[in-house]
Amino acid sequence: MFNSKKFIFILVLFMMVNYQNCFAQQTKSWLTNGNIASSSDFIGTTNTQAFILKSNNNEWMRITPDGNVGISTTSPKYKLDVHGSIRATKEIIVEKIDSLDKWPDFVFNPDYNLQLFNTRLELIKSQKHLPYIPSKDEINSNGLQISETISGLVRNIEELYLYIEQMEKRIQLLEEENKQLKEKIKNQ
Repeated sequence: MFNSKKFIFILVLFMMVNYQNCFAQQTKSWLTNGNIASSSDFIGTTNTQAFILKSNNNEWMRITPDGNVGISTTSPKYKLDVHGSIRATKEIIVEKIDSLDKWPDFVFNPDYNLQLFNTRLELIKSQKHLPYIPSKDEINSNGLQISETISGLVRNIEELYLYIEQMEKRIQLLEEENKQLKEKIKNQ
């Protein structure tokens, strides 16, 4: 049996729950079909509005119309732009690094011109940082390019290996010389 009071009550309740879906126009409200009522299910925008996530009335994340994602920033400049710390509990994998052609494996080429150790020490003392690594001031001004920094660190490590190899050869020569001198002294 049709009850008009129940029908009106259910209709009003439905309209209250789905108010934005029923009357959505160009709005900044978020629904499961965008900020303009449409037929597909998604949360996002169907116009040039940025998609913004808030909690406690604070904006924490924004997806711009061009696909940049900002966390704790309202104007992301990169595909992922985070203002604050990032934590990962697994690996971070970067593929197709543009600077791989500069990767320092060339240090082990026979024709590589390794700087003299004392010259390197003087350079480090004067610059107050390792070569191939940006200074604190450069990082403050330009940010830290991770791939370039890792490349610089690897180059320093590989060159240190070459210095160690040179020193090991010198130590062996000195040990042999020391052994010969001991024999001479012993035989006198």
